[in-house]
Amino acid sequence: MPISWDDSLLTGIPTVDAQHKELFRQVNAFHAAMLQGKAREELGKLLDFLGRYTQQHFFDEERFMEQYRCVAAATNKAAHQTLLKRFVELRQRFDQEKTNVQVVMDIYRELSDWLVNHVKAVDLLLRDAVQASHKTTVGAANG
Repeated sequence: MPISWDDSLLTGIPTVDAQHKELFRQVNAFHAAMLQGKAREELGKLLDFLGRYTQQHFFDEERFMEQYRCVAAATNKAAHQTLLKRFVELRQRFDQEKTNVQVVMDIYRELSDWLVNHVKAVDLLLRDAVQASHKTTVGAANG
């Protein structure tokens, strides 16, 4: 089942939101490839993309969380480090078990679940920090 993006997932940081949308798009492209029987080839491409893209995304997102003093900054950074380690394991499993269809399905499920759950549980706390920052800025300007 593809994962769904909607505006309830916006953080208020255009850079982060665009990156999240691209991550959702990539994971959904992989899902479509699974339905077309091209999952093995597409998963390799997705894993290559994620290996490159997530590092930049994590750097940007962590920087914004620090900038806006988000309460989830440390949790977010730890979650990113955990996923990067897990990603290496998933990539190794993918490379070792080339003909195993279950591996493809397991990796898709794990990555899509992590992405959706992480955005909803952790990244959206950035939105709260951004909104609080704007209230403080507006309040200071009016005071």
